[in-house]
Amino acid sequence: MINGNKKNRISISFYIILFILAILIAITPVECAIEQRGPIISISAGEHTILNGENCPGFYYSTSTGTYYESLELNFSEDGLIDTGNATYTSKISYGSTAFFGKKYKVFEDGLITENLVSFGSRDLQRGNDYDLGNGYKLVLQGVNNDSALLELQQNSVPVTTKSLEEGSKFNFNATINGTKYTVLEGTLSRVLDSEDPIVSLSSVNQYSTAPIEINVGDQYGNFEVTEATDKKIELKNRVPIRMQPGDYVTILEDLIDFRVADNVYRACSYNMTKDVIKSYQIKGTSLTVNRSDSSPDSCVWTADSFGMLYYDLENNFSTERLELNLNAEDNWIPEGGLVYESSPVKVPYKNPEMSNYGENAFDGGYSVLGWDGEKYAYLGNDQGLINVLLDDDNSRSLYSGEEWNLGEGYTLRVDGIDSDKVHLAVLRNNISVYSSIISPGKSADLGKHTLLYNKTINGIEVPLFSVYVDNVLEGNGSSGVSLKYPLHFSESPLEIKVGDMFGSLTVVETSPKIRLENENALNFGSDLEVTEEIHLGSFEKKTGENLNVTFFPFMNRVEKVDSVLPTVTQHAIPTMSVEEYLLGN
Repeated sequence: MINGNKKNRISISFYIILFILAILIAITPVECAIEQRGPIISISAGEHTILNGENCPGFYYSTSTGTYYESLELNFSEDGLIDTGNATYTSKISYGSTAFFGKKYKVFEDGLITENLVSFGSRDLQRGNDYDLGNGYKLVLQGVNNDSALLELQQNSVPVTTKSLEEGSKFNFNATINGTKYTVLEGTLSRVLDSEDPIVSLSSVNQYSTAPIEINVGDQYGNFEVTEATDKKIELKNRVPIRMQPGDYVTILEDLIDFRVADNVYRACSYNMTKDVIKSYQIKGTSLTVNRSDSSPDSCVWTADSFGMLYYDLENNFSTERLELNLNAEDNWIPEGGLVYESSPVKVPYKNPEMSNYGENAFDGGYSVLGWDGEKYAYLGNDQGLINVLLDDDNSRSLYSGEEWNLGEGYTLRVDGIDSDKVHLAVLRNNISVYSSIISPGKSADLGKHTLLYNKTINGIEVPLFSVYVDNVLEGNGSSGVSLKYPLHFSESPLEIKVGDMFGSLTVVETSPKIRLENENALNFGSDLEVTEEIHLGSFEKKTGENLNVTFFPFMNRVEKVDSVLPTVTQHAIPTMSVEEYLLGN
């Protein structure tokens, strides 16, 4: 009986997929949040899970040192239930630094922290181009004399501190906050150029916000409450139970973590943040560390479980992509064939039951899903390429006479008229009709008794480019419409992938029954190795005694408006730090 209960428990294990919105320094607010997916975890009774900066990209993580401060510990007393006090968010404090809700902070004193706006950045400063520190503070270059410079901290254009610094010397500037002086800028004057237009270079720059936040025991952050704020850590616990059921959207920590549970299975969840995000960001996967001092080869593997930007099918519980790194024991580089990216197609059935009668080649009874650089595609076959899946859901929508539905890539669906139980539908491409049909729901249609179907030949394969289930006619006062569901729309622009093609540092070596890419030449690993056109591999080294450990992590760039991200004070000012430093943190 005990074994039977154990098997039942295993069979009803709940799996959570975390979709993570990057928490990054906000320079320009955005209208919508960015989703990232994190590790797959079980939420069955008795499960204990810890999420942190290593495995969950929403938390702060230094890609140059591997430093992280935050963790979220979850204990499930029942399937999908976290009792009061069993969810703990902890931010440890180390050498005066910490992280809170995904951002790095400097600790002024117990319970008083301020955001670390720049970490070990660099900047060139010219006279007349001031360094804006926020809240009315700025750093001004007043002049240079040979190898020394006169720097002045001002608040609202009023001098606060003026310092004469020699080239190569370290500096710090303090601001008075709530009656106490705190360091808000520190770094090194690394170069002085005495010329007609003098310029100085600042390096190892750390800038801290002049608007700190106070954290006290008893403060509430959504359903969490601060239980400890000391010189060792900041701790929050849930003050109410957290329940998860199929179809739920549950907030764990406000502005940090939301779980989205799938509609019909206990394995789906999402993690997102809807505030304080920027349009430029980089999203990393789980960090894996190998010891390069021993005499054995090393390998690292990332799938959708450990790299949330790889494609994952939430409802059908499968992934197709895999990134693998293999290193020889004696080499400090990636050998030929040591870096592999592959994706294996998986056949999925159509959501529209009438489409199961569609019997054309690769699309017979369903289509083959394949992830490519994290995006969902339909696999056409050996050397036939991939087509993007633009629409495939089971949502219903109503469309009224004369109304158009934007399907993507210039396609629209329009109701041209409704005559009793007959619906006149037109598929348009760039406002030109390419297909029309009259559907009488339950009586006659292009396929079965409800389905509109528009086919198109792509690379010699007949593709059901767009189909939709016409459920019924809607009659109203003075207006009529139609109820639609199961829309399925493929792109008509295939991505060609053939053996010998190069994507980033890799070459296609196989296109059937799966797509496989390998490096044909040896590669040096470092802070940013382009694997494919979208996937990058970063790394950093740490030496402890005689052991040399190398940490690898995959990431994807999502940079939309770089100019709005880099902190500048005038159009001539030089960015304080590189895009990589700013987006990934140091």
